[in-house]
Amino acid sequence: MLAPEALTYVIHRYPAHLIDRVTLADGRSITLRPVLPQDQAMARSFVRQLSPESRYARFFAGFPELSQSMATYLTQVDYTRHLGLIAETVDDDCEVQIGEARYVVADDAGGAEFAVAVDDQWQGSGVGAKLMDALERAARGAGISHLYGDVLAINRKARAFFERRGFICETNPADATLLRATLVL
Repeated sequence: MLAPEALTYVIHRYPAHLIDRVTLADGRSITLRPVLPQDQAMARSFVRQLSPESRYARFFAGFPELSQSMATYLTQVDYTRHLGLIAETVDDDCEVQIGEARYVVADDAGGAEFAVAVDDQWQGSGVGAKLMDALERAARGAGISHLYGDVLAINRKARAFFERRGFICETNPADATLLRATLVL
């Protein structure tokens, strides 16, 4: 689930090269960029607006909104061991987060745990694919050997999405209600 840990926040150089403006198949344009500490309010709003099912699929918990510590964890990343990317659009001259993808480098053989979520109204539009494309490129550029993440076994849509992307989905040996999706980079 990528839970917060007791970390000292040290920001490295902001990876501006990861900022990208992309066009979805339906013609809408969105911006993909690394998350910033000042995105906390937007991140909290994003999670609050997810349906209970989407929130549970992302966090494996039924909370209605992010705690302050979780919001801090998700927005104060170091861009080396923990990279968070957000997808945003502009609505009434305000930036609105519509998706997020991230990885956290594990202490094992060069892998990183990943997670992704897309606003319910934007699911199926290609936002998730664009976020994963950017996350996979960033992980390769950082020398990460593989990405892995857990998906609810009953989430057939997510399983199909990851399998189309070349991930191998297997039952998580620690919890049969989860699938472990793994992609060798």
